Amino acid sequence: MVDQQTIPGLPPPRANKKHADRAAKQAAYRERNDLQAVTLQLPRELNDRFNAWLAEKGRTAEKSALVAKAIDTQILRKR
Repeated sequence: MVDQQTIPGLPPPRANKKHADRAAKQAAYRERNDLQAVTLQLPRELNDRFNAWLAEKGRTAEKSALVAKAIDTQILRKR
């Protein structure tokens, strides 16, 4: 890693960081929790309605959990 110069007024970066950057930190989180990143392509109108519903219910942080539950209970349910 290239030695970085410090900017006056800003604290220097910690040398003992556990992760090199935010991407490495996120990758470690996914590995620890056995998660797989998936990209969904939704029509804009559907995505807007879903986001509005989440905001109305105060559950904006639970988007991934809600989609996972819907897949598990609706799409993959035993018939």
